Amino acid sequence: MPLLACLALSPAAHAFSLSDLFGGGDDKMEALADNPLASMLTDQLGVSTEQAAGGAGALLSMAASQLSGDQATELTKLIPGSENLMDAIPAGLGGMLNNMDALGPVFTALGLDASMISQFVPIITQFLGTQGASAGLIDTLTKIWTPAS
Repeated sequence: MPLLACLALSPAAHAFSLSDLFGGGDDKMEALADNPLASMLTDQLGVSTEQAAGGAGALLSMAASQLSGDQATELTKLIPGSENLMDAIPAGLGGMLNNMDALGPVFTALGLDASMISQFVPIITQFLGTQGASAGLIDTLTKIWTPAS
């Protein structure tokens, strides 16, 4: 019997979940499920809560590293639970998010194709618009999240 089949049939296989990968307990997973941005991404893209949170967290982390003080503060205030989203980035991949190329490995680790990045961006900017984001912040984020050609 192949190893994966043995593992899938073992009782220990059911004691492990994606939340274990992200270091979150039940409270953390519940907070992610209740996050309005993660919910919006899940509903519109059909991705899991972990994928929505990790992908959004990666994009927000990258943006936060490039925004000025006022815009960084505005972004944090507009995203409820933004720290939980950034904590949902797979372990070891959060510290290197300083450009669009760095997002691909994060999305891959989340079980998403890197092409999904371009589907996350308009949903996140739409969400920010409904939260009252300034035109300046939306414009800056659009530039940050647009791949260099």
